[in-house]
Amino acid sequence: MKVDFVTCDVFTSRPFAGNPLLVVPDARGLTTSGMQAIAREINYSESTFVLPPDNPRHAYRQRTFVPFKEIPYAGHPTVGTAVVMAAEGRIGTRGGEIDGRILVEVGFGALELDLIREAGAVRRVRMSQGAPAWEEPVMDGDLRKRFARALGLSKDALHAALPPQVVSTGNRTLAIPLASVADVSAAVADVPTLNSLERDLDVLIAYLFAFDGGRIRARAFCPGAGVPEDPATGSAAGPLGVYLALHGALPGGSPRFVIDQGIEMGRPSEIEVTAERDGAGRPTGVRVAGSAVPMMRGSLEV
Repeated sequence: MKVDFVTCDVFTSRPFAGNPLLVVPDARGLTTSGMQAIAREINYSESTFVLPPDNPRHAYRQRTFVPFKEIPYAGHPTVGTAVVMAAEGRIGTRGGEIDGRILVEVGFGALELDLIREAGAVRRVRMSQGAPAWEEPVMDGDLRKRFARALGLSKDALHAALPPQVVSTGNRTLAIPLASVADVSAAVADVPTLNSLERDLDVLIAYLFAFDGGRIRARAFCPGAGVPEDPATGSAAGPLGVYLALHGALPGGSPRFVIDQGIEMGRPSEIEVTAERDGAGRPTGVRVAGSAVPMMRGSLEV
């Protein structure tokens, strides 16, 4: 069986940066095990497989795989898949024009995406993520020491005022605030300790971050998913927006901010986050936006 694919670099506006993604625009005929085998063979952080939607009013159904398993969804795959599907002319065409808003089906339901044209083509996507959920902040001193050890850092590298916390907008993420950008850059994943923490806390991603002026510097470690480090993680950027809104710590007090990720990997990525809040300042939703650049196309024999 011949399977056509397209790759793109996501959360960047230039090639050879951001987070690479493989997209199969028409995955009909592939089994779940076949999709997993392709994701393992390509070995990107994620690969996506597009199928007809269950609801005919939706644009398509997206299945997302990391090298070791299927996950409900992820940020850079959702952005990249929409850019690829638009470039292939497979979504939202009316009289040659591309609709500005679509709904796509992921593992937990439908996500709303805004398609943004640049120079006549869809290069940028803004997604509304799932309903925010969070657990109590982690105040236990022994557990905080485990966090520091998992990152190869001293306990003093953890932020003095902001606690780690599990937050989700679809994927459970452990937000770990650090004292400085230098601490973020110095972190080295202790994989056995990280794997243990991910299992104990039932999280997919450990997202360490620090304030960098009016921006955020971040890194994502997710070895339990077969991704030692991810250069751009939209599904963790959304939970970080929720976290910062919860703690009244949005950079500059603005609901919109930018995350720089992938710097230490030589894959600089830029993720725009907008936290939505109610009248009391509590987070009610989050939107994540970024660009993508098509890179390669080809076929696999499976």
